[in-house]
Amino acid sequence: MIRRKNILFSFDQSIESQHLYRYLKDRGFSPILVEGGTADIIYQTSLKRPDLLVLYDSPPDIDVHEICKILKGQMDTQSILILVLDGKDAKAEKLEGFGLAADAYASRFLPVEELYAKIYSLLSIRELQLQLLESEKFAALGRLADRIAHEFRNPLTVIGGFAYRIKKKKLNDPVCQEYVGRIIKEVNRLERIIDQVTEFEIPSKGDYEYVDLIELLREVAEEFKACIRKAPGREIEIEIPENAQIPLIHANRQGLQNVFKNLFENAVDAIPEGRKGHIRVLTGMDVGEGILWIKVKDNGIGIPPEELNKVMDPFYTTKPYRIGLGLALVYQHVRDMQGRVEIESEEGKGTTVTILLPLILKAPLPSHQR
Repeated sequence: MIRRKNILFSFDQSIESQHLYRYLKDRGFSPILVEGGTADIIYQTSLKRPDLLVLYDSPPDIDVHEICKILKGQMDTQSILILVLDGKDAKAEKLEGFGLAADAYASRFLPVEELYAKIYSLLSIRELQLQLLESEKFAALGRLADRIAHEFRNPLTVIGGFAYRIKKKKLNDPVCQEYVGRIIKEVNRLERIIDQVTEFEIPSKGDYEYVDLIELLREVAEEFKACIRKAPGREIEIEIPENAQIPLIHANRQGLQNVFKNLFENAVDAIPEGRKGHIRVLTGMDVGEGILWIKVKDNGIGIPPEELNKVMDPFYTTKPYRIGLGLALVYQHVRDMQGRVEIESEEGKGTTVTILLPLILKAPLPSHQR
């Protein structure tokens, strides 16, 4: 089952287009109607960045060839799928030779079930392609990270070891103690970074077991609450569901802990000092889709729309004291559990990260539900 993706529709008064629009909406997609001509469609597509653009060939207002040529010729929109309804002509075949044609063509008069199947197939293939690219990218990065970490860890061990020895020998030299203390602090920080980097190579190392999600969330939340209490001027509440009616999750416990540690850490970082913070965790199931979902919501500063697609990229960060691996590792762990991660955010209001995992209906219930 593919994630229900956003589809942009060029506005068309025909009964066929209205029927397809309703058919997609009834099946959980989010079709958005776009009115106007060629320039309007190009602008709205560039602005909204849908997963799929459905174009009805309606001259003279809409020139599908011009739309395809411009969108496929721009770096930031060329990956958007385009389906043209009314068939392929000679001009389209010429554009195809330059890689500037639509991804698929079909007659608008096909039965709506066939058009839906074509759209579903296009989106499914693209999702598999993206998953394969992500897998290859993360695998290559993991191998590189492991090599770099190995090369860095040995000299750091030597530096840290000698720094500790100097610290012990120069107990009566306050200046030396201060300088050596700084060296040790930075060595420890680099070692923590290396631990994070090496997690890319084998992100979910360990056995899978049935995990009580609510109990695990409470454990992680308590750790963060203890840290928050020690931080002056920070007032952040973490809310965990009390009696969530969900079965145990079959997962790697350590990997799942790391997922929520990273999510809570990001949420705490996003809440500015002086603001009363609220991190809320919601859980639920969609039996029809076969998924179990966990949402982590915060009332932090949010993420700008132009940054949203980058936040799960390795080493991407806007914070000078972070290295940008938190959400990348979340993605890795969740993917290893056959799940996926979705992020929604609004600047100034906060961010919601949704973890979707396969639902095992025959899994035992947690002890607090028996």
